[in-house]
Amino acid sequence: MANSMKSSTIRKAQVPVSCYFCKGQEIIWKCEDCNVRMCNACKVTVHQDLQSAQDHEVVSVKDMSKSPHSSQEVTSEVISSVFNSYTTTVPNIHTLHCSDDDLLYFTYCVGTSKDQFVKGKLLKSSIKILQTVNRTIFDIAIKSDGEILFTEGDVNKVQLLSPLGAVETVLDTFPMNPLAIHVNKDNEVIVGLREQGPPFPVHNFSIRQVLIFGNDYLRKNILEIDKKGNKLFSYISSIRTDSRNVVYVIDCVDNEDNGRVVAVDRNGSLKFIYNGQKDLETFKPESITVTPSDNIVVLDAENGSLHVLNPKGYLLGHQFISKDLSIANPNSLCIDSEGYLLIGCGHGEKDYNGNIHVVKMADSLM
Repeated sequence: MANSMKSSTIRKAQVPVSCYFCKGQEIIWKCEDCNVRMCNACKVTVHQDLQSAQDHEVVSVKDMSKSPHSSQEVTSEVISSVFNSYTTTVPNIHTLHCSDDDLLYFTYCVGTSKDQFVKGKLLKSSIKILQTVNRTIFDIAIKSDGEILFTEGDVNKVQLLSPLGAVETVLDTFPMNPLAIHVNKDNEVIVGLREQGPPFPVHNFSIRQVLIFGNDYLRKNILEIDKKGNKLFSYISSIRTDSRNVVYVIDCVDNEDNGRVVAVDRNGSLKFIYNGQKDLETFKPESITVTPSDNIVVLDAENGSLHVLNPKGYLLGHQFISKDLSIANPNSLCIDSEGYLLIGCGHGEKDYNGNIHVVKMADSLM
């Protein structure tokens, strides 16, 4: 009797897992977002037809047994070479963007009359300045038609800046304060918001949201809480998206600028949280950008280092660029149309202007 029961148990254990949808075929794929396994036929005929699954990540079950860490070791060389360096017209580069037509946009923002927004173009040995506006701008985003959107401190509006310097309100966010702003590949406008008053501590009644608007500025999605009802964000200081419109947020968690990277899909499902490396005492992410292969590059200004993550949140590379490459006082990142990484820096001394370094990343991280 005991042997019979044991044989039955073994036979049951050897039965292959069936497809979630048809129940009748051996699985080949798993949807990471739905957490279901499926056969090849149902992947094509059922799962792909689900409207909610259009942007889901489907992986081969053969690859699931491979550890992300074993397939890719963490490299200490994020930057393979420094291609060029430029001196700017401002003391520091707090935000930095490069458009598809190779125009450069950057801001200097310390809350004084010297604050500036600058639009220019990189030449071989200098930056050709095309527009300068004296304004305290918190963050900027560039639409596909070249329109410049911006937010500024304690102003409950998202505004548009014309080439002639005229300002127009495109979103009234009152009573909420807009923080970071971003435009994704579909020309949707993504804005981080918080309630008025001191940013910290974050209370149960605090409102910390990421809102997604269409190109017509009509609201489409609100990202605020996870499936367990917990707040996703504390203070949204920077936003970027990848080719699948996954949203990556630099989230400041206290008045000391300690932070983390929070990744959510456009429906608000949490993908991962990255809190920095365990062997570092602090992690104060300042800027973030996404490579053509959807790896995420994070600048830790406090430690003068770059962290490169894959779309699952695993660390691929880490380098102390201030120590290794003498790229001092880094503050901002972006990637240009040719795939070069641009790093905006402060000079660190009074009455000197900041720099923009154009660097080539290691091919394995791009």
